[in-house]
Amino acid sequence: MKDQAGPVVPVRARGAYRQSALVLGTAQLGGAYGIANRTGVPDDGATARMLTTAQELGVTHLDTARAYGDSERRVGAALPGLDLAVITKIGPGAPVRESLAASREALGITGPLTVLLHRAADAAAGWSDLRRCLETGEADRVGVSVQSPDELRQVLRLPDLGYVQLPCNILDRRWLSAFPDFSEDHPDLVVTVRSAYLQGLLAAGSSVTWPHLPDAERDAVVATLDRLAAEFGRQDRRDLCLAYLLSLPWVTSLVVGAETEEQLRGNADLISRKPLTEAEREQALAELPEMPVELLDPSRWNA
Repeated sequence: MKDQAGPVVPVRARGAYRQSALVLGTAQLGGAYGIANRTGVPDDGATARMLTTAQELGVTHLDTARAYGDSERRVGAALPGLDLAVITKIGPGAPVRESLAASREALGITGPLTVLLHRAADAAAGWSDLRRCLETGEADRVGVSVQSPDELRQVLRLPDLGYVQLPCNILDRRWLSAFPDFSEDHPDLVVTVRSAYLQGLLAAGSSVTWPHLPDAERDAVVATLDRLAAEFGRQDRRDLCLAYLLSLPWVTSLVVGAETEEQLRGNADLISRKPLTEAEREQALAELPEMPVELLDPSRWNA
């Protein structure tokens, strides 16, 4: 159903946990984020309007972190009167209890949060404390933000793991074998995908340099993406990228940030569309070339 506010984003369920297919990323509220960022950080008024619009569009969750600069405080200032749940991440290397208390103060939230470790490397020291947050009711789900398939395979062994966030996009095949028995082994696990546009590269296309990839190869990939988008009846390359990810059976939601209400409405419109079919997804995988990990992993871009 659509109204004057725009499309209603679909909600997906994993067990008793329900989350909209679009999770509003808020890294942009704490600093200029993303290679394609042209507008900088929204002011407090724009932030409040954006969160109100997100709720009107059917968004159920916001994604933030202690490491996102002033994001938690600005989200907290805009939350009163809104029915939006919050996912936040423990500060890298920080004690769980101390970091969570700081998040609660900044966000102004006394009820349960979805709480993730920002790094898989912190699981050895912090996972037991994070599990206790479930017991005390401070968290409704606990999980980990991972960077690589190897990290994912490690955290899938953690007891009470209910949530994973990972970076994936239409060019990144590394994750496809990481969930071989996903539906049977982890039926209630929430998996949210960030960096759907590879930090803006896929949306920007040939207008920006792609790290560790010659311009000619970049242009060939962009041309293939554009051709597939047209062949599948998608609006554009961005539509194709989101529809691909939402077609993966283990993906619950996509974390996509926005610098303006217009961007948010555009993202909601795209995510409200049907995912690719299995046949379309397989065709895309067959026609797109494999990319070097140095491009797929932004932590290697400066190497």
